[in-house]
Amino acid sequence: MAITNATDGKVNAEILIQAQHLNRLKTAHGGMIASLVDVCGSLAVASKGMHHTGVSTDINVSYVGSVGKGDTLLVNAECLKLGKTLAYTFVEMHNKTDGRLIAQGRHTKFVGIAHTDPENEFKFETAKI
Repeated sequence: MAITNATDGKVNAEILIQAQHLNRLKTAHGGMIASLVDVCGSLAVASKGMHHTGVSTDINVSYVGSVGKGDTLLVNAECLKLGKTLAYTFVEMHNKTDGRLIAQGRHTKFVGIAHTDPENEFKFETAKI
């Protein structure tokens, strides 16, 4: 996988589908697609300045299409919200050649403890009462 762009809360990547990514039907394995939702969702959180991106609390994937060996998968991940305790991400994947939607996923992460990492560039402001 190669990161092609990263901005505040958004990460774009692409991956060339190879033999090790395939299932018995010679299409990208669902577990590999789910792993991309996990990794790219985490990278979207990291792009907000979080050195430690927390732990997964929920992940889901909707498989809409398929890709095979030699296809390139475009991955677009966005951190929809980075709160005090949870981060919510959305990941979408398309076939680079024809733009077909391949999968969509959502990934929720517990980041409450991660906010205390001294290497974070992002500092969550606590409410002043």
